[in-house]
Amino acid sequence: MRYLSIYLSIYLSMPLATAARRNREASSLDIANRILEKFPLIDGHNDLPYQIRLKGTVGSIDLNSRLDKIYNVSHTDIPRLRAGKLAAQFWSTYVDCDSQYKDAVKKSLEQIDIVKNFVAKYPDTFQFVTSAQGIKDAFKNHKIGCLAGLEGGHSIDSSLGALRMFYDLGVRYMTITHSCNTPWADNWKTDIDKSWEFNGLSPFGEKVIKEMNRLGMLVDLSHVSKQTMADSLRVTRAPVIFSHSSAFTYCNHYRNVQDDILKLTKENGGVVMVNFFNLYINCYPHNQTRTTLQQVAGK
Repeated sequence: MRYLSIYLSIYLSMPLATAARRNREASSLDIANRILEKFPLIDGHNDLPYQIRLKGTVGSIDLNSRLDKIYNVSHTDIPRLRAGKLAAQFWSTYVDCDSQYKDAVKKSLEQIDIVKNFVAKYPDTFQFVTSAQGIKDAFKNHKIGCLAGLEGGHSIDSSLGALRMFYDLGVRYMTITHSCNTPWADNWKTDIDKSWEFNGLSPFGEKVIKEMNRLGMLVDLSHVSKQTMADSLRVTRAPVIFSHSSAFTYCNHYRNVQDDILKLTKENGGVVMVNFFNLYINCYPHNQTRTTLQQVAGK
């Protein structure tokens, strides 16, 4: 009888524990929602323009619908952006490395055109912005501020003139490399096999950083080699960003940021915008275990 009483006590307490956990989660969500209603949440990297370019045109895709149920590829659409209370989004204008020395500039222009087209198509939701004040204005208007970022220095075809033209079109950050070298900077893959071509930035690469500083374009160090990170942090006179990277000490992937670079980034006043992709958090790309905030923070 004593064992039955213990069993019943445990059994009956389970719903109470579940209810308590749900209450805690609901309370935490309420707190998060209140914070997000007051302070703008900015996402540093989103490949939706590339997905649109692969799947069709802006006119053929309805962002008011759940795109994951249509294409089973995108994590982004207006219902989920609103549910997540996103205030501003850097849309990545990514073009593949195979386009380097060929049509990277043209493809990048087409990606920016896609961003501007879907902003124009959904004016009640999106507002194209190019400054911190623009983000604040969009937030006040209950719209999602939209900014453009070039994901890969190959998009400028080693031309400072092209860099300036992209700035005039509204681009506000450039990732110095993607997963391939530019003619003036090493990418992260060179750290794996120590196949550095420039051992960081070339002299022209330093000119690119300085021109970005002059223009007011953010230097994005995701995807670059460790020495390119260090050289960029040495040359830059403005805070940098890592638009989608995580901590190397927690997950030893060369796309992540090592401790000495994190220290330099702190001194620079820069920001590491954590990448939630499993490969950069727990080092297993197909691990379906739910990533927790403790894991993201490396605790």
